[in-house]
Amino acid sequence: MLRSALLLFALAAAGAADDASAQDNPSAGCQNCLGTGSLPCKQHGKLLDKEKAVQLCSVAAECKACSGALQVDCKQCRNPKVEDELAARIKLVQEWRQDRKTKVDDIAKGQPLLHLKTEHFDLSYGLRPLTIGKDKLDPHACMHVYGERLEALRAQFVELLGVGDREQEGRLQVFMQRDLQGHQNLAPVVTDGLGGGVAVGVKVMGLLSVYCMWQEPRSLPDDEAVHRNIVHNVTHLLLCNLKPEGVLYDKHAGWIDEGFAHWWEDKITGKCCNFCYEEVLMQPGASFKGGHWRPAVRKMVDEGKLTSFATLAAKNTDQLDFPEHAESFALVDWLLTVHGGPKWKTFAIMVKSGKATRDALQAVYGLAPLAVDNEFTTWVKANYSPLDPPR
Repeated sequence: MLRSALLLFALAAAGAADDASAQDNPSAGCQNCLGTGSLPCKQHGKLLDKEKAVQLCSVAAECKACSGALQVDCKQCRNPKVEDELAARIKLVQEWRQDRKTKVDDIAKGQPLLHLKTEHFDLSYGLRPLTIGKDKLDPHACMHVYGERLEALRAQFVELLGVGDREQEGRLQVFMQRDLQGHQNLAPVVTDGLGGGVAVGVKVMGLLSVYCMWQEPRSLPDDEAVHRNIVHNVTHLLLCNLKPEGVLYDKHAGWIDEGFAHWWEDKITGKCCNFCYEEVLMQPGASFKGGHWRPAVRKMVDEGKLTSFATLAAKNTDQLDFPEHAESFALVDWLLTVHGGPKWKTFAIMVKSGKATRDALQAVYGLAPLAVDNEFTTWVKANYSPLDPPR
């Protein structure tokens, strides 16, 4: 009798547990959704994983099946909690999409723009189809590639310098447009009045971090050139957004400002071809040695044509000529290679904060400005070949 009573009690308890489980998850047992209450939207094809890897995408928001939620309700079961979550997600997506339309699309006045929200960036993208690698991609796929590139650049920046979570906060905004008119319409608004001319790009750096550019066909004819331009200019945003937020270009630290951006161009794309001041860019053949600067710097060292560090370190960004851009790149290359990223971060932060370059140099590297030339040129001779790279 006791054994039978215990068995009945166990069965009753199991039944109660099943009832509780069914209340917690009404979709349990559904073979269509395997108990999840929803299914992946099939309209996104090969890009579904890329859509899931970002926070929001305006193209996904236009999907008639899921409205940007990337999941659809399972029609074979009822799960009010999942249905509410899907509805909340759709509401969030559509509100974001409307906000982008009001703050960006309507200002660009008709230029077709797509939008992407990643973990750290807001990207508005309007370039024509690009060949990336061996594949010709439509603007939607290109936008996801650039979203990935932006996040990869930031991740490498953080790793190299040892940037902590609280040392760099806030979202960075990047606007990539196909024509000058849309750029002229949008740039003054998103940069607080700084844009609007014929410049390829315009930046706001610091707490507000914005880069707005257009694909000028001569200087940015293809994906490689566009990518290099983005790397250079977003590096400026990242360095200036690093706490304490502030700029370097007008602090007699042009070599730090441009040299670091050139260093990332070279690291990621293998060439340096971007200069931040239009008066430099508009010179005939706005380039220097085809963008391959190590042999050029080595030759300047061998011929005694380097600008002395004391002279170079006193210049603002808009005072640098082409050879000084290359020398600035090499100085940064030397300091990063020999002393590492965390020291460079400390040094740059000191200068951003108003400390004189000579004092920051002494505090971080134990170097006096007059000692730099000898150590730097010795390192260049040991590490840079005077021969141009094979083509």
